[in-house]
Amino acid sequence: MRKVSVMSGSIRRVWRLILKELLISFGNPKTRLVLIFPPIMQLIIFASAVTLDVKNVRTGVYNMDSGVEAAAFLKAFSTKPIFKELRYYRGHDEIKRALENREIFAAIIVPEDFSQKVLAQGETAQIQLLLDGRRANAANILGGYASAIVQTYGVDVEVAKSGGSIERIAPGVVPRRWFNPNLSAHNAFMPCLVCLLATTVGMIVSSQSIARERETGTFEQLLVSPASPVEIVLGKTISAVFLATISALMITAIVIWGFRTPLQGSFWTVLATLVLFLTSIISIGLMISALSTTQQQATLGMFLFLPPAIMLSGFATPIENMPSWLQTFTLLNPVRYEMSLMRGLFLRDMSINSIIPCVVPLIIIAFLSFSAACYMFKRRME
Repeated sequence: MRKVSVMSGSIRRVWRLILKELLISFGNPKTRLVLIFPPIMQLIIFASAVTLDVKNVRTGVYNMDSGVEAAAFLKAFSTKPIFKELRYYRGHDEIKRALENREIFAAIIVPEDFSQKVLAQGETAQIQLLLDGRRANAANILGGYASAIVQTYGVDVEVAKSGGSIERIAPGVVPRRWFNPNLSAHNAFMPCLVCLLATTVGMIVSSQSIARERETGTFEQLLVSPASPVEIVLGKTISAVFLATISALMITAIVIWGFRTPLQGSFWTVLATLVLFLTSIISIGLMISALSTTQQQATLGMFLFLPPAIMLSGFATPIENMPSWLQTFTLLNPVRYEMSLMRGLFLRDMSINSIIPCVVPLIIIAFLSFSAACYMFKRRME
């Protein structure tokens, strides 16, 4: 009976701490503003401005061939929405200056014997494609687009030479794109954005919590309260997870219904993984807050954590491309696992066997960071 009464007393104290935190958060206009408007604004701006697609490319052309085939070849480029406009130049020097001054991003140089080689049997016509390597990723993508256009044009020419009989063309590779058939960068990017904004909101809500208590003078009230350090940190964790989950669900709803991003997996699975992920992030935030004596220090600690966590999550570059020692370091990053979960749940319906390898590390990170936050808070109370 005594153990039951002690347990019930602990639950009541934690519940009151949760209510206190929620009342303070909802009663503070700045906190309400942080939870609602910045995530929505960031979601709209990032979704509209950040894309991996390459569109509206200004392309320079130096055509040394006046034949019909050269004109037909350049028309294959001009009809594609990728190439915004074709600017014609009269020499290599003009092309060079245009690329150096960023007037164009790509340049197509058609040799004077292009049409002759296209019409001749057994000849291979070649063109030169110049790309601005200062934008390496965009140049790589645009090179793939141009290669596909050239390949399609080559097949059309071979069909015309064979009298319209497609059987004479050697069969090539027919790609089948799983999970994202149209290769939509929007569908691949939006799940990552849910993870990134949830990370930011979770850190903002939690990293200021204990430091704010010190600055406002209410930290002493916690010291004289009957609640233990574990109960205090648990109350702050649960309330912060609740607030951050509301914000994350709002972001997810806008992504699904506002931006029409298809969700292949279960919404409840997304919710469960978000709660678990936010628990780990908020525990890290409380650990930072327990180490800080002012809100300014807590903000600095938050920004020391966020950029490396985002860069090592696989958002910008695949983790497989990183050095082996850095790949090992990413195993401690909770954002890495949630990024994989969001991509998997949105783009394909992940099975339980696929979810477990990401969920188990999140549970371990949440437990260790919560334990560290309790220990540091206890040390600060002494």
